[in-house]
Amino acid sequence: MRPSADPVLLLCAHGSRARSAQVATQEIAQAVSQALPSAEVVLTWVDVQEPNVEARCEEFADRPVVIVPLLLAAGFHVYKDLAETVADRPHHVVTDALGPDRLLSELMARRIMETELGETGVAETDPDPHLVMVAAGSSDARAVRAVRQQAADLEELTGRPVTTGFVSAAHPKAHQAVAEAWHNGAHHVTTVSFHVAPGVFHRDAAAAAQTPAPGAPSEHAATGGRVTEPLLIDGAEVPAEVVDVVVKRWEQGRALLGA
Repeated sequence: MRPSADPVLLLCAHGSRARSAQVATQEIAQAVSQALPSAEVVLTWVDVQEPNVEARCEEFADRPVVIVPLLLAAGFHVYKDLAETVADRPHHVVTDALGPDRLLSELMARRIMETELGETGVAETDPDPHLVMVAAGSSDARAVRAVRQQAADLEELTGRPVTTGFVSAAHPKAHQAVAEAWHNGAHHVTTVSFHVAPGVFHRDAAAAAQTPAPGAPSEHAATGGRVTEPLLIDGAEVPAEVVDVVVKRWEQGRALLGA
């Protein structure tokens, strides 16, 4: 018999040793709790940090559970780790990852505007920079495909060319994608950090963005381009778009429980 208690919302992050990522995850949980005051919001992780998702599901074995992956693309962790965790628990469900989603594109578009306005507060009159969206990367082709879908959505939203690069596991690597944009004739290149929070992956994206591309047609290639902030910024409120995506996934999970 399916438990009758209200569902628990398990926010499942990847897990990180970086303090900035740990703080960001806590802040997302707090913001979601404020947006869903009647829901019990609990953090868990698939790797690195404890308690892991298996332990949390055991903790709430007698409750219905909605697991929302705090991952920007669904790959191995969603399709294998989380799927196996709930396989024998019909009252526990896993929702889609956060991306791809138009709300994330809207947030990235805002980060792009903030970066390109820069300190002057005035948009450049030169042609709009080519956008290279850099994600963490995955050996799971489904995650790579999801990232490319997000990039295509960002391209549709901004009306500007968007290509993709990856920090690890997938190709092209971030620095290769940025260099290719320069050598294909981009006048400016803005690297879009498709990462939840500051950390190692965002630093790698920034390093790729700022790498010169000698021999490229644009004079700006010699000094490298710019990089946006990640989705969450240290010391700032959790963006409404992130909270809204989580709420959408929560509603998806509740519908799955009722199916």
